[in-house]
Amino acid sequence: MKRFLSGITPSGDGTLHIGNYLGAVKQFIKLSVNHDCYLMVADLHALTTIQNKEQLQKNTETLILNELTLLVGELGLSLPNITFFRQSDVPLHAELQTILNNVTPLGLIKRAHAYKDKLAKETALDDINMGLFNYPVLMAADILIYKSDLVPVGRDQKQHIEIARDIAERFNKIYGSGKRKAASGKTVFTLPEPYIPEDVAVVLGTDGKRKMSKSLGNIISIFEDEEIIKKQVMGTFTDPTRIHADDPGHIEGNMVFTYLDFFGVKGKVEELKGFYRRGQVSDMEVKNYLFESLLKYFTKARESYKELNSNPALVQKILQEGAEKARSFAEKTLTEVREAIGLTNKYSFFSYN
Repeated sequence: MKRFLSGITPSGDGTLHIGNYLGAVKQFIKLSVNHDCYLMVADLHALTTIQNKEQLQKNTETLILNELTLLVGELGLSLPNITFFRQSDVPLHAELQTILNNVTPLGLIKRAHAYKDKLAKETALDDINMGLFNYPVLMAADILIYKSDLVPVGRDQKQHIEIARDIAERFNKIYGSGKRKAASGKTVFTLPEPYIPEDVAVVLGTDGKRKMSKSLGNIISIFEDEEIIKKQVMGTFTDPTRIHADDPGHIEGNMVFTYLDFFGVKGKVEELKGFYRRGQVSDMEVKNYLFESLLKYFTKARESYKELNSNPALVQKILQEGAEKARSFAEKTLTEVREAIGLTNKYSFFSYN
């Protein structure tokens, strides 16, 4: 069974919307059918931008509850084939990052988008912290420590997977040949591949122009009150050329129908498309159907949210079990790494176990 890793960073306020669900969580659930899945809340990555204790705590708690709720709503509490954990609960990520720093060329990191974007915005070098600059190496450590075959990402994150591959190849070349081959007789790291499903690689927001983002105010929430969700749906971009309800309308670029393709009943959606093209149904009617479809689709998730929100001990138990499993795998990888690079010698007594 192939393995994949993915993580969501609590850099926003931690709440997830339908764009997060389609672009990330739904893919996790789909891949978990035939893959060994490691899903982490990437709280160490959030330190690059959040340096406020209360904000980091709140964001992380909110994200844990939101993501776990969506998983449990579809898979149940057992989360088959999924190891769900918090990045900071497995400190070996940071240890591997330190080791990988020493095989990572400076030029490779200088070409990373996150760093170049800051420079393009004329951010002063003194205002760019080493966490942001070194972000791709920590991401590489996240991926490589579980010997991930696949990494689900959006197109804007593909470069990070390429960097992780470059780092893995360099490590394997330096430490994986001749006398420096790992104890197993094989190269240490698997070369990961990006997994980018084309239909949801970029989910546009309700404005129909930009990627869905809470900061842009173009989202549809999942766990907010029904009144808020309905208001978001009613503000969704449709067909600006359609003046009257009986005017023929366009489906292409119409965000209501884009979302209905994911959340509506296929036969009903196709019927509405036909009516819309012929001017036989109003925008209000199709928006109401989208609102009803979203509430129905996320019924179990919304119920799970209430259950988990009132039972923090259960959430902690799931995280603890996930962290223990993740640490067990990570310890084996780091044992190989220590052996490969020469940290293990005849005087060594250290053992992760």
